[in-house]
Amino acid sequence: MRCPRLNDLPPAPAGRKGWPWTTGADPLPASAPDGRSWPTISIVTPSFNQGRFLEETIRSVLLQGYPSLEYIVMDGGSADDSVEIIRKYEPWLTSWSSAPDRGQSHAINQGFARAAGAVRGYINSDDLYEPGALRAAAETFLSGPEVHLVAGQCVIFEDGRDIRLFEPGWPETMARFLEPFGSTFAQPAGFWSRDIHARVEGFDPDLHYCFDREFFLKIGLTGVRPVLLNRPLARYRQHRDTKTNRTIRFYEETLPLIEKYGSACGLAPAAMRRLARACRREIAYLKVFMTWKARGRPAAMGAYARMILGSPPVMFQRKIAGQGRRLLFFPAEKVAELKNV
Repeated sequence: MRCPRLNDLPPAPAGRKGWPWTTGADPLPASAPDGRSWPTISIVTPSFNQGRFLEETIRSVLLQGYPSLEYIVMDGGSADDSVEIIRKYEPWLTSWSSAPDRGQSHAINQGFARAAGAVRGYINSDDLYEPGALRAAAETFLSGPEVHLVAGQCVIFEDGRDIRLFEPGWPETMARFLEPFGSTFAQPAGFWSRDIHARVEGFDPDLHYCFDREFFLKIGLTGVRPVLLNRPLARYRQHRDTKTNRTIRFYEETLPLIEKYGSACGLAPAAMRRLARACRREIAYLKVFMTWKARGRPAAMGAYARMILGSPPVMFQRKIAGQGRRLLFFPAEKVAELKNV
């Protein structure tokens, strides 16, 4: 499918201006500059009760001006206005569904099972692509048959305000991916080939927080290295409901990754144990905050004491001592402001 033009799409809601509401990317010619066909790009958007963001995401894909797009939206059976929004753009979607699934990674796998494009990427329903992102990715893949992974810069934003620019990188050792929050480029700004997707067998549906990190780790273990672009390809939205706020879950899902991939990443058994121990200590630290929020100060003090008894050396760490001081002196009415867990 050729991407629609701005005037083809439903008008932007009142008060919405700029990209991707009242401006779109310039349409590309039917062929690449060297006369070859543009590769078909398959984009999947997983979504669940994200109606307040979903339309902006959809428009940022459709208004790329790209000549050969497959766009698939996989909704998990939302109870908000998501399905209404999807139907609004149905004429320009390759496929969509709205039904319960096993989570985000499962929905993404289901979407790519419907895809045939030579280049792939997924954009979550609260993020969006920058104008020209698909062209930049396609031109990079056309530059050589050895290109299987492309990553660009990503703008981190919140409430319409840009916060920082996430620069892409790639680690010298794959063990970097076994560190919690060890991604080296922002997922929305990544694209990969159909061949490498099949080779690593997609995303692990049993992972819900670290599945993209594990996916890029598996690609790295094949010997593939990304082409890094010095330009923004996507925008990542920070908000109170984003998964990255659930810090403890990332540490919990990192533990099985260490066991599964540690040796393949070149870690000695002792190094694997140290990394796993650091994750467990961080989980215990975060569970103190979780207990405080859910059950109050006395229960949290009990959890704090168990953490110290389980690993006495941690009591000399600055942040552990600081947590103890907060348990003793932090005002009860400010507990809601504590660290996200």
